[in-house]
Amino acid sequence: MTAKIDKIYVVTTERISRQNFPYVKPTDYYREYLGSLSPFQSAFMDKVCFIRMDLDDNVTYSILETSESVCNFVMSNLADLVRGLPVSRINMVWDLLYRYTLPIGRSGIAIHAISVINLLMYDAYAKLLGVPVYELLGGKARDKIRAYASHLHPTSKDELEKEARSYVEEGYAAMKMRFCCGPSDPLGVDKNVELVKVIRDSVGYSVDLAGDAWMSWNLNFALKMARRLEKYELSWIEEPLLPDDFESYSYLSKRTDIPIATGEHHYHVYDFKRLLNSGVRILQPDSIWVGGITPMKRIAGLAEAYGAVVIPHTSNIYNLHFIISEPESIAPMAEHLTKYKWLEDRVLNPPKPIKGYFELGEEKGFGLKYSL
Repeated sequence: MTAKIDKIYVVTTERISRQNFPYVKPTDYYREYLGSLSPFQSAFMDKVCFIRMDLDDNVTYSILETSESVCNFVMSNLADLVRGLPVSRINMVWDLLYRYTLPIGRSGIAIHAISVINLLMYDAYAKLLGVPVYELLGGKARDKIRAYASHLHPTSKDELEKEARSYVEEGYAAMKMRFCCGPSDPLGVDKNVELVKVIRDSVGYSVDLAGDAWMSWNLNFALKMARRLEKYELSWIEEPLLPDDFESYSYLSKRTDIPIATGEHHYHVYDFKRLLNSGVRILQPDSIWVGGITPMKRIAGLAEAYGAVVIPHTSNIYNLHFIISEPESIAPMAEHLTKYKWLEDRVLNPPKPIKGYFELGEEKGFGLKYSL
């Protein structure tokens, strides 16, 4: 008999503060009302909680950090529902929760909450078996994961040049920048192009360079940007449009040679099938938002069938276990947020790349250690 879920409860809730890096946001039209939101305020991660799952063996437990909003949904709607269920029944519980939350779910906070349960179950079950989570996913498909340096927020020319060159010196062969402007700025196209030019002139064309628009452009602006940026050989343009604008993604992807990437704000397999049908070939789900590792594995299968790749949003440990279980042809690299502290509050051993590569050890479960 496998152990069962005994209880789920909040260990602590904390308010966090982060540096406000400049970058383009979908709310830029309304700065006079909202002010300048930090990346973590924009992601509703300025107040986080640590949620714990205990098994009935009185030994095994797992902990995960999530936003207070998601935590409240878990405790109000899901915690009692899964109590007493075998921790090994990860896929069954996922399907149960997805179907249970259909009237108020299918995306957003409900799927974020399902992610919490899914990841806690993976961690606890792997610990119960005495193996890393990636062993539950089929084992390692490689020994290390290529990382790309992700930051390069719009600052001064000298600072951008210095930062970009530092990543090359640290061993990265790929990096991602943030655009400064969207349609709300009449000079936004020229300003964005100048940022790309500064970085390209600094690191050359042997380094992969991508650009993140974070849902902030419309189709007309994106078409102008794509035409102007093609000569800079970008590896991809990320999230140029609102997540639900599949028609515009289809139109845009057919009219530029720059690959279009998105998926950070998409959910389960259905959204990703729509993206693939729209011509998107770089999918960017995040296991803490998309529903957990269970849908991540299904999305990888979809991607392979369409000749696409999966490059998850952020290098949290959950995404890394997924990536290392997939062939490099399907999940080629991981994002490393070089200047963000993302889901690392009170984590003693967050994953860090060395010379441009992540490696995972043999620690049980996800292998995280907390100071709580």
